[in-house]
Amino acid sequence: MLILAILISISPAKASFSSFLIPGTGDLLLGEKKRASVFLTAEATIWLSYFGFRWYEGKVHNSSLNYASLYADANLYGKDDRYFDAMENFYSSENYNEWVKEQARMMYPDTTDPEILEKRREYINENSYTGEDAWEWRELKYAYEYDELRDRKRGFANKASNMVALAIANRFISFFVTYIAGSRVSVRVDQDKVEVGWRF
Repeated sequence: MLILAILISISPAKASFSSFLIPGTGDLLLGEKKRASVFLTAEATIWLSYFGFRWYEGKVHNSSLNYASLYADANLYGKDDRYFDAMENFYSSENYNEWVKEQARMMYPDTTDPEILEKRREYINENSYTGEDAWEWRELKYAYEYDELRDRKRGFANKASNMVALAIANRFISFFVTYIAGSRVSVRVDQDKVEVGWRF
């Protein structure tokens, strides 16, 4: 009788909130085991896929770093995605630095104003890769293979992001299904009996 009283005390709103937090749990509270198993299985599959894609993303990222170090003599210590993207888009740091200079000239056009010229120099110095940060691919094929690794990394990252979107969708679907299904069931408890009704 205690278990029955607990189940009866669960309103559709409370069950729906539970399903929003963890899809399927609200259905369990309402005694809908089959429906609960569907949402719980979906949730487990989504998050296993998410962590799997993240693992592969990290694995491919590490492979791309090793590749860049081996075939472009790149110094990867303390670098961010801007550096890795530059290696992907330019054959050498020299090519990249020339592009930075063009960008600087567009932002700070030729002039005799020493202040503008100083800002141009600062921009070039801040965004160029020289000295230990320089790189150059030994052959063009290595640069292409590095590009492919970076594309694979982004692909796994996008798939992981899609799993997050699916997890959110699973919560909303579970919330509304639990609420709608739960709202159609009415339970009334008298002293000697329990009446269960179905609203259409």
